[in-house]
Amino acid sequence: MKRAIATQTLPGDLGEKIAAAARAGFDGIEIFENDLLYFDRRPAEVRAMCRDIGLEIVSWQPFRDFEALPAATRQKAFDRAERKFDIIGELGAPMMMVCSNVSPQAIDDASRAAADLAALAERAAGRGIVVGYEALAWGRHVKDYADAWAIVRAADQPNLGIVLDTFHLFSRGNSLATMDEIPPERIMLVQLADAPDLSMDSLQHSRHYRCFPGQGEFPIVEFMQRLTRLGYDGVVSLEIFSDEFRTGSTRQVAHDGVRSMIWLDEQILEAKAPPAEVPLLSGYEFVEFATEQTAADWLETLFESLGFRKTHRHRSKNVALYRQGDVNLVVNCEPDSFAHSYHERHGTSVCAVAFSTERFDELRDRTRRYLCEPFENRIAPNELDIPAIRAPDDSLLYIVRRDAATPRFFEVDFEAIGDPEHAGFGLQRIDHVGRVIAPSGFLSSLLFYRTVFEMEPTPSVDVVDPHGMVTSRALVGGGVRLSVNTSHARESISQRFLARSSGAGVQHVAMSCADIFALAEALDATQLLHMPENYYDDLSARWSIDGAMLTRMRELGILYDEDANGRYFQLYTLSINGLFFEIVQREGYVHYGEANAPARIAAQQRQYEQANRAMGFGDTP
Repeated sequence: MKRAIATQTLPGDLGEKIAAAARAGFDGIEIFENDLLYFDRRPAEVRAMCRDIGLEIVSWQPFRDFEALPAATRQKAFDRAERKFDIIGELGAPMMMVCSNVSPQAIDDASRAAADLAALAERAAGRGIVVGYEALAWGRHVKDYADAWAIVRAADQPNLGIVLDTFHLFSRGNSLATMDEIPPERIMLVQLADAPDLSMDSLQHSRHYRCFPGQGEFPIVEFMQRLTRLGYDGVVSLEIFSDEFRTGSTRQVAHDGVRSMIWLDEQILEAKAPPAEVPLLSGYEFVEFATEQTAADWLETLFESLGFRKTHRHRSKNVALYRQGDVNLVVNCEPDSFAHSYHERHGTSVCAVAFSTERFDELRDRTRRYLCEPFENRIAPNELDIPAIRAPDDSLLYIVRRDAATPRFFEVDFEAIGDPEHAGFGLQRIDHVGRVIAPSGFLSSLLFYRTVFEMEPTPSVDVVDPHGMVTSRALVGGGVRLSVNTSHARESISQRFLARSSGAGVQHVAMSCADIFALAEALDATQLLHMPENYYDDLSARWSIDGAMLTRMRELGILYDEDANGRYFQLYTLSINGLFFEIVQREGYVHYGEANAPARIAAQQRQYEQANRAMGFGDTP
């Protein structure tokens, strides 16, 4: 199948859209009428632009409000079509896409609609143009693709076929069974759009919330599998209307579009293959902090207050390793390094995260197949060359081989300076990492982790912030969990983090333990986030918690939640430069304590205001 993208999917002017589509690797492009209307080049020049960069124009669209009009206006519709045929011919587009009539003048007469489309197709045939008919979910009388196919079949013209658009199918809950009745040669074009499953008006849903396959909740994979079984081998085009895409980078949106189509191809193949016995990701190998020496001292103080000790020093760089259980925290103060430049842009922050994998070669190949941007580190002789790619927030993601035959990274590049087996306070491993993303990059980040790392997203959760709403979505793959958070509210905790750190990045690192009560008693209480008494009063009303345990939770600042699988305990450190740590104890629980997020955010807001008052800035963030 040929991969194409509709120009309305991309931000920018038509020239920018054409260039971005070609660079991303699309075979073709659909020209949206408005993009052409407001462009300062003639259709013939647009045709030449596409030809010169190897991009095929696959359709011009849409032709609106045509079929089944009253006699008084029917001729005007045909006259309008003739003028559009002139433009289509000058463009060199092989197809005109006609969408079902939404005009209040439209007549509810399928035979009249078929006659009009047959006449239109006859005129188009004289121009060497085919016609594709699409059912809009909000069409006046034709809303479902089964009805559109019945009209096309009744029109019985060889150059007239149907356009299948997944948004219009799934937003109305259409069955895919009718697809089996359509000969593949009568499918003129397939348009793909995913979307979150929202209960709202179809037109508003379409205009603002469409997204690429893999970013939403529609069964696009099932659709593509059925399409493949039908034997369709034509154009598959991405047609997306999205508020997020409109504010994004033209290059990045086009890049994500190709990535989503690669993922779709992979899903079709995987449906025929047995699942892998070993997950792609084993866990987190390390988290790396970028800082300078002065700030490294207070990072060390914080780490030691959590039970970490400095156990290793890099053999050739100003880099230290702090360990506890299987949690590895790397502090990088090396000048002339990625960490140094990252620190200059973002301050003390997480500049890199490493995923471990038993399927190292396969994962490295996936990063290439999914067009990830590689990063080359400066490596001294006899040091490990750990592959790294750029994450969507411009930090690094390392890929570390983890198996019995391969030494750990710190056994090769570091020398021991302390007891690596010290007991610490009982932290075991990294449970999850929370990243904050600007709203314009939220969907792009979800697609990146889902496609490259085979992580499955959970449903979105809206978290109440005292100054707005935060949208959070978790992804899980093998031994790795992460959450991606964003907010449009200027004073929300997410937006404040973006402002303070000059961009997206890791906001918190959660670490697991077996006994959170014993660990909390060992911690420095001044480093912990204080929860209000009201929280615990409500907790006792919502859950059946032993009185003695609830008292200890109050004293230690431990939060609590349950789901159908078990219990969850958590506590938080104070925030430093917007970054904070979470300690969790899972007992079968599979979520992330979302119910406690508003209490945590409100407490962090109070911490922020207290810090402002201490510095004489008043209460307003």
